[in-house]
Amino acid sequence: MAESAAHARLVRAILSFVELEFGPIIDLSVRDDSVFPLRYERPPRVGGFVPDVYATDVPTTVTIIGEAKTTSDLERERSRSQISAFLAYLAHMPKGVFVLSVPLVAGATARRIVAAAQQSLPLSATRIVILDGIPG
Repeated sequence: MAESAAHARLVRAILSFVELEFGPIIDLSVRDDSVFPLRYERPPRVGGFVPDVYATDVPTTVTIIGEAKTTSDLERERSRSQISAFLAYLAHMPKGVFVLSVPLVAGATARRIVAAAQQSLPLSATRIVILDGIPG
């Protein structure tokens, strides 16, 4: 499926957050599933799904999974399954970070979906970041 302009903006917001929060992207192994990925590398499959952004440092001290969801895509069952799979994976990482990028109007829905997914998982130290200031 072709990437929409709205989805591309949401992915760019994740990449900007990663660079702002964790330093220059050059210091991380960042892979994004966009039309023109950084360094031409796609993210690995995680729980059967390919995240929009997968970043880690070497040696691994932090693992970041970023997923961008448009308003129409957010509440689909596939999206819920992706979010659950990514959170389950990060629960086994020493310092996992899950970043969900959504349009401004979808912030509350995103928080509700992530909270529901977390309830089915064992308690973990995974940091959750919802980027919801992005125009839809």
